Amino acid sequence: MTEAELVKKRQELVHHMFSSTGDEFVRIVLENCRGGGSALSPEMAERMNAEEFDWNGFQWFKFHIGEPRGKTRKILYLHGGGWVMNSGLAQFAFAEYLARETGAEIWFPEYPIIPEHNGKEALDMSMALYRDMLKECPGEAIALGGDSAGGGLAVSVALQIKAEGLPQPNNLFLISPGCNCGGTPRNDEEQDYENLLLERDPIVSTRAFPTALKLWSGPLETDDWRVNPMTGDLKGLPPMLVFAGGHEAMEMGIRQFVEEAIRQDEDVVYYVKNGEGHAYVMYYDYAVEERKLIVSRLL
Repeated sequence: MTEAELVKKRQELVHHMFSSTGDEFVRIVLENCRGGGSALSPEMAERMNAEEFDWNGFQWFKFHIGEPRGKTRKILYLHGGGWVMNSGLAQFAFAEYLARETGAEIWFPEYPIIPEHNGKEALDMSMALYRDMLKECPGEAIALGGDSAGGGLAVSVALQIKAEGLPQPNNLFLISPGCNCGGTPRNDEEQDYENLLLERDPIVSTRAFPTALKLWSGPLETDDWRVNPMTGDLKGLPPMLVFAGGHEAMEMGIRQFVEEAIRQDEDVVYYVKNGEGHAYVMYYDYAVEERKLIVSRLL
């Protein structure tokens, strides 16, 4: 199977899973998203000089290509996968792009996922890695980012960094982030728009979000910012660069998150491209300008 076919298969599986709810959602996840090993190929690992580590039984990687070419020496990257999947080929390929273009060392955790684990555990692992990063370089030399579910987790990490009084990273870049999946109220016009997006999006359906959020919350309430960052105090976080596809089902929720961040005087740039789907910046090489914009913020 070619790389393009593998990416397409993962996208189709995500849509299938997130079109279900409740016990059916959990059944599909467990039947289709466990086993099979890492998507990181030996060839890609060699190109990125990959090093593999363990945190309490969970795998994580360091990738580096060359030397840092700007202010960012390290990037903590949190992969997407609907809170239920480990990283796929596209996430590793995007990490390779970041490593190659910035020269920064990429720290890439396979964080705990649902239904066996929860977002509090994922946050604990991500924070442990960030604290270790701070032992090696200042916060101003670190960037934090993620795609989809990992983008939402990245915002929770930034909020936890703030809560602990630790130095913030220099940037927070988010690709179709799952940072507002708790059912923020919509007016009739917004709901009609979201329903239209739901029909158009071939990758993500929002129907499973209530089930996924309940599982992701674990011991916490579903409106706790540690698992649902839309509810957090966003002022004082690093400058945000947020991307969304104009045809993705999550665009309405992402837009509300951005509007709330701006209302709280957060520094945010929101980039929406009409006609594009979920996490298009990461999946498609033709998103050249968007990728360059991320890199320019990190150099």
